[in-house]
Amino acid sequence: MPPPKRTRLILSVSALSAGFLLFVTYAVAGWTEEGVRIVVRWTAEIGLALFVSAFSAGPLRSLRRTGWTQQLLIQRRGLGLAFALFHTVHLLALVALAMAFPVPFVDGLNAVTLVGGGIAYGFMFVMAATSNETSFHALGARRWKALHTVGAWYIWIVFAQLYLPLAASHLFYVPFGLLIFIVPALRILRWKHRKTERKPSPI
Repeated sequence: MPPPKRTRLILSVSALSAGFLLFVTYAVAGWTEEGVRIVVRWTAEIGLALFVSAFSAGPLRSLRRTGWTQQLLIQRRGLGLAFALFHTVHLLALVALAMAFPVPFVDGLNAVTLVGGGIAYGFMFVMAATSNETSFHALGARRWKALHTVGAWYIWIVFAQLYLPLAASHLFYVPFGLLIFIVPALRILRWKHRKTERKPSPI
């Protein structure tokens, strides 16, 4: 089953944006280590923004019943797939960096980074492959939701352990650190909101 028109539009815009990023970076920096690192950084940061947008759509809609939260929820699948697209480019850029400019990049890698990052990418690709109605019905609602919930939280943890230390030491990364906190903050607010709604009214 082909993706809905809006999802295809988001993916098309994301693919064009990623292509534009590659073109501009190559035009400015050429095929250099710094050029590849620019692609690595920006695909990660754009991917983070897309991931947070998709992962926060449900709680935002629960807390704020407005037109824009409704649209965000409608576009959640497209945003999640756009995140997967940007982070696929990010992965390819990391492979290019390791092959073309291995020092000092490869020396800084360790088993924890490789295994932890590999599991995150595994979740990302499986979630992207199952982000459709056919997979939803084949897996069943409970298993599909469990897969996407566990996968999203695992990816969030990977982002958190990467960006929170950077935000603590570099002012540039503070906005990305704040993006990390949006995800649990919205879920706590939604939990409190639902708990308040369930309380019996005083007589």
